[in-house]
Amino acid sequence: MSKPSVYGNDYPLQSVSHKIENLSLKIPAEYHFVEDNECNCHELWFVKDDYFSDISINKLNFEKSNLLDEEDLLYQAAELSLRLIKTKLKDDFLFDGRYEWFDIGERKAIAFRYENKNRYSGRIVITKVNGVLLESNALLHKDRNNQELLSELFKAQNSNLESLTY
Repeated sequence: MSKPSVYGNDYPLQSVSHKIENLSLKIPAEYHFVEDNECNCHELWFVKDDYFSDISINKLNFEKSNLLDEEDLLYQAAELSLRLIKTKLKDDFLFDGRYEWFDIGERKAIAFRYENKNRYSGRIVITKVNGVLLESNALLHKDRNNQELLSELFKAQNSNLESLTY
C-alpha cells in the first residue's frame, strides 16, 4: 500500500511538458521555466509567476548507489543534501530534525523542510526515477512562515515530481 505525502499531489499542472536530455515533466500552473545563466546550478528551474517561490530539480551522482538498498540510498542522499545546505547557510540554518517518507506513484521519496533564518523556507525531496537519483528543492521567498503558501508550494512540488519520467 502506498503512503501519500502529507501535502498531497493534486496541484494543477500545465498541459505542456518540458524535456531536458531524457527527463520529461509537466510544470505547475502559474510557473514558468527560467534559464540558470549565472551558476548553472540547476538542471531544471521554474519560478512562480509572482516570483515568491521557485522549484529546482537536479540529478545527483552518488557513489554508493549500487551498494545500498533504495531506502538507504534515499536517506543517505537526503543526509548529504542536508549537510550541504547547512554548510552553505551556517548559523542561518534551521531544521527540525524530521523527515517525511512517502510514495510518488510507484516511487519512494524522502523529504525534509528547512529554513534560512529570516529569508526563506524550503523543502528538499529526494527520489529515484528509472535509476536516476533526483533532488527537488522548493523555496518560498516571501511570507516564509505562511503555512498555507508553504503547503501550496509543496503540493506543487509533489505534483511536478509525480509527472516526471526519465
